[in-house]
Amino acid sequence: MASVLTHVQNVWQAQRADSPIYALLLANVTIDDASMGAIRASLQLDKNHTNSKGSLHGTMTACIIDWIAGMVIASYGLTGTGVSTDIHISYLAGAKEGEVLEISGRSMKMGGTLAFVSADITKIKDGESVVVATGLHTKYVRQKCA
Repeated sequence: MASVLTHVQNVWQAQRADSPIYALLLANVTIDDASMGAIRASLQLDKNHTNSKGSLHGTMTACIIDWIAGMVIASYGLTGTGVSTDIHISYLAGAKEGEVLEISGRSMKMGGTLAFVSADITKIKDGESVVVATGLHTKYVRQKCA
């Protein structure tokens, strides 16, 4: 049986191939670690990720939180990553092109119908971890009956 990390990477590879927006915005994301209910990834920011002021775009932040929540769901062995029902984001600091984001997601509850995931996006600045954004994401995950 494939490891959790391998399974999540395979789900991500299939999703990226089928999603033009993920292929554009998250082409260089790396899934660094995965266990059931927890994912850690990294992303170096490029021009496509920034707003007119050169900082991480809020829409990109939402995309990252949506994506990491799906990967957390995949860590349970699922190939589907759910459908968004609610997302809440707190924007706490900016990030610039060239900086590397550390993205972590963890399951707060994986139910039969809904999954609740928390996410943190951080960066390293002057040797210290700075929280860029936090998020809570709820996804509908009910699996089809055979």
